[in-house]
Amino acid sequence: MEIIDVHIHVGHRQEWTEEARKLWMDMGPYVPHIFDGEGQQLPEAYGETLKAEGVVGGILLPEYSPQTAGVMPFSRTLEICRLHPEFVPFANLNPHIHEDLLGTLVEQLSRGARGLKLHPVHGLFFANDPRLYPVYEFCEKQELPLFFHAGSSVFPKAKLRYADPYTFDDIIKDFPRLTVILCHGGRGFWYQIAEYLAKTCENVYIDISGLPPQNILLYYPNLKKFPEKFLFGSDFPGVPGIRKNAQTLARIVKNPKLYKRLCYQNAYDLFGFWREGIFEVRNKERLKEVLPAELVRGELFSGRIYGYRKEEALMGAIALEKERDFSFITCLYVRERNRRRGIGSCLLRFVLNSLETPTVYAWANSLADENFLKKHGFSPADERERVLCSGKPNPFNSVLFLLKRRTKEEA
Repeated sequence: MEIIDVHIHVGHRQEWTEEARKLWMDMGPYVPHIFDGEGQQLPEAYGETLKAEGVVGGILLPEYSPQTAGVMPFSRTLEICRLHPEFVPFANLNPHIHEDLLGTLVEQLSRGARGLKLHPVHGLFFANDPRLYPVYEFCEKQELPLFFHAGSSVFPKAKLRYADPYTFDDIIKDFPRLTVILCHGGRGFWYQIAEYLAKTCENVYIDISGLPPQNILLYYPNLKKFPEKFLFGSDFPGVPGIRKNAQTLARIVKNPKLYKRLCYQNAYDLFGFWREGIFEVRNKERLKEVLPAELVRGELFSGRIYGYRKEEALMGAIALEKERDFSFITCLYVRERNRRRGIGSCLLRFVLNSLETPTVYAWANSLADENFLKKHGFSPADERERVLCSGKPNPFNSVLFLLKRRTKEEA
């Protein structure tokens, strides 16, 4: 069961308001797993917890709503996707906080954001606020998806007048080429309006996060007539269980193809974030698609494995082992017909950017040769270091020497 979750919240626990923690976050089982004792989010555990629930990709949502939910800055998304590239960061704006709305959006996009989420009911602003219109125009031209919280909120200081669905209709009609996703699909009072907008407007979709899956066909009785307009979201971490919700949804729709469309295919087709790029290879059997048999066997590809794929095809992979004081790239391999496209460099850069250890080792070989590794900051290792790494798997018998990358802290 593969899931793309389009609605994942981030942030340190203490960055959420007390009401948000009590009424929402603590209702789910995930808090002990994704925060440390001081309430700091644990980026590696965040992604691992999601993947354990069957999530193979998702959208990370920051928020700037100090009076209701809290302030969970954009940087929190980057902490997670730096280690888990399957998760895509989105930008967030609040007209009461960000004086230069368009400039702030561009700044977050430059740091990796792939779309925008606005939260009128928590941020206490109207979606059709004229100050936001330059942002909408920019998103339409740049083909950036726009998420709106569209529905009620359990937080005491949230005001329902900012969730008025007719304010979203203004944006939908004024920017007909802008992809708009109505998060929570009109939760509480406006299910019919949200369904009508999705059914009649080509650019409108519904994210079913925060809704009890057993009631989904009661809220949207026409869902089976246009299922391509609905996206699975969990509202993590304030959800009883992602896998549990998905399984309930599967029982309700009673159609495996429809279930796959809702929980995976619609998001994959609509956004394209997961069609090409890096992901974690959790099933080593997939390596057989591209690697010589002798590299798949044993521990040659050991540790955490990342792959580069285009559509569903695996094109290359890199394996990484982490020790306390150093990390070791056990293997880097790109399918022969996919070489000279920058895939090896892309994989290596991702791994290096994800590491905090002061030293990273890698064998030089026919693909990751001396010049390739030097280009990425490696330098020849001395004899002591060769002895240190002599027990690490060596997938290429012709390897002559070891290269070492020194980080900025060592320089």
